[in-house]
Amino acid sequence: MKPQAKSYLITVFMGALLLAGCATGPAGKQAQTSASNRVLAAYEVPDLLAQAAPAVSQSLDKNLPDDVSDTDRQRLRDVVFDAYDPQALQADVAESLREQARTDGREPALVAAAEALDTPLATKMIGLESTTGEANFAQNFKAFVDQPATDRRKARLRQIDSLAQDMQIIELQTGFNVTLLEAMIRARNAASGPQHQVDAPRIEQMVAKTRGNIEGKLEQRVPLMLLYVYRDVSNAELESYVQLQSRPELVWTNQALKKSIIDALSDAGERVASNFQNAS
Repeated sequence: MKPQAKSYLITVFMGALLLAGCATGPAGKQAQTSASNRVLAAYEVPDLLAQAAPAVSQSLDKNLPDDVSDTDRQRLRDVVFDAYDPQALQADVAESLREQARTDGREPALVAAAEALDTPLATKMIGLESTTGEANFAQNFKAFVDQPATDRRKARLRQIDSLAQDMQIIELQTGFNVTLLEAMIRARNAASGPQHQVDAPRIEQMVAKTRGNIEGKLEQRVPLMLLYVYRDVSNAELESYVQLQSRPELVWTNQALKKSIIDALSDAGERVASNFQNAS
């Protein structure tokens, strides 16, 4: 699940109230733990989280002032990789997802979503997204987009617009990038002298501008990418998938997962600056 190459897909409603009357007992807790972990694995959330530390570290390398010593650069790099440890982030996301399910009374929805990922339709649609990471994807995608817009393509694009909205794809990818940008700026402040500091109003301005730019680009790009990766999916399958994603249980899970991921990354970003300063 890569921030610009893949989107997470949450699929297929299974409506039985699997935890009715026992969600707070041992079996309910075990089911919730299993469900949250299966959801993360199916959506390749660990792959997404593993990209956070390298992304922040590489951005810092390019943006730190020249007078930051090599020692401080290495120490900051170590702090970044510690704060964004993928396994710790994964545990935080999973726990947040379970907590939201408990708070909102949506434990059955979480379990249903995990079970649904084993269905052939979900497996197929998620698997198709892996093509966005192939070497020739950009070239083939451009050739596809440059083709004349047929009535069939226009109809499918309208379906995919709805699908992307229900899956929170643009919101997740925007939040991922913006959260890491803000973390990088605050880490840079922690390692830089007063003359290189970026004040809070400027940070807010930079974040807001970046958010707008990313959202605008993704709103144009994501539906077309999904149109391309689903190009060989039948109309009937696509329609079934759109209907499944629009169910309240799946909409809730999409939103909860997005929030859990962004919250975990935000908390890690705060740890970077504080841990670096405490170690100074």
